[in-house]
Amino acid sequence: MNLYRVSALVGWVVILAAACAALAANAFAASLPANWNPQQVAVNADDNNSFLLRPGQILVAPGDAIDVGRVLTGSGWKRTDTRAYGITLFQKAPEKPETAAREVLDTIAKVRTATAYRPQGPARVAPNHVFVGESITSTDAINFMGEPRIQGGPGSSVELASLPKELPSRGALPGDGKGAKIAVLDTGMFEHEWLRSVQRAPLSDDVWDVEGDGYGDNESGHGTFIAGLIRQVAPAASIYAVKVLDSHGVGDDLTVATAMSQLPADVNIVNLSLGGYTEGNQPPMAIATAMQAWQNKHRVVVAAAGNHADKRPFWPAAFGPVVSVGAIEDREGVFAPASFSNYGDWVDLVARGAGLQSTFARETTKVATGPTPSKSDPSITFEGWAEWDGTSFSTPIAAAMIARTMTRAGLLSAADASHKLHVSAPLSGLAPFPYARLLDEFR
Repeated sequence: MNLYRVSALVGWVVILAAACAALAANAFAASLPANWNPQQVAVNADDNNSFLLRPGQILVAPGDAIDVGRVLTGSGWKRTDTRAYGITLFQKAPEKPETAAREVLDTIAKVRTATAYRPQGPARVAPNHVFVGESITSTDAINFMGEPRIQGGPGSSVELASLPKELPSRGALPGDGKGAKIAVLDTGMFEHEWLRSVQRAPLSDDVWDVEGDGYGDNESGHGTFIAGLIRQVAPAASIYAVKVLDSHGVGDDLTVATAMSQLPADVNIVNLSLGGYTEGNQPPMAIATAMQAWQNKHRVVVAAAGNHADKRPFWPAAFGPVVSVGAIEDREGVFAPASFSNYGDWVDLVARGAGLQSTFARETTKVATGPTPSKSDPSITFEGWAEWDGTSFSTPIAAAMIARTMTRAGLLSAADASHKLHVSAPLSGLAPFPYARLLDEFR
């Protein structure tokens, strides 16, 4: 057991026991992690409708902005501009952080009521849902700062691992993935000698410690880890990295949809190791609009099922057209559901998601041993390689398996390869995943 786990577990065993009891009734009622900005993330802390959202932001579907603008005239809500796929953003400075979620939801209810008379139905409005990166372990759900995670992520539990002499192969042939291009929409990338071929969108560098407080951010290295897994499974696939999450793993519906709208034309697989819950479990508006626009294209979107150990639909994985991926672990040659993985009949595939090792940053971080940072906190140094758990990492294995299938079956369409992989893989046989197919990249 490495220093991170020893220090974290010793310092937090009592605190986490109490925290788990408090969070069991409503995980969203807890305070946001200290390094999350309450001006950027709000919690709708309703036991039956819990989710994260951007304060002071409302998304409006294409064609509805004029009617919404009429309803909100004089209320302080301002129409800013039209974004990707015709989505319009309305904004207003929240009165105070603790009521920010309620302000958004009350305004949405007002718009729906005021436009219910329309022949086409109420105006289509929604919160700008916050999505987070999906990495965690089942035994140590805290980050470097010692804070409990929220909404199934983030909350980094990355561990030290020794850098191998060369990038390992996870059952791959040298040409696997040739002809496929996988977009990784995530935290961006760190430099790594095994990832020099990764193309990057502008402004897609990852950040280790944005506050400069000596503690690595919750999900720094998340995108770098994912890219390394893809290369281990489909080494000849092209990778295109786009930053849609900050280094604490926080992003949102509109940012992800905007990135989707700007992808190069030759991208045929999109990896989304992120997600969240939504108002009334409804599809997030911006990505739903993007998926509708992509109906006649041969792109495949692969998304993490989430790490909340819950069957509640987790978006964007819960979209019908999206390939949703849950996590399993190998227990002495027998696959079992990973204890942290979300589950249900909406999960399409399951793949390894525990004890995975991949490329990471070369950075040093202090590790909190108590409820607040301390000068006596020890430091650990990563040397470009790490071990991590989560459906975040089951997802790139599935994406790379689709790319591998394209190559081995001689298919030009990622959609065709996804279908072939799905029908050829065995049913998982695991009760939490009644319809999911099991992927084993080593076979």
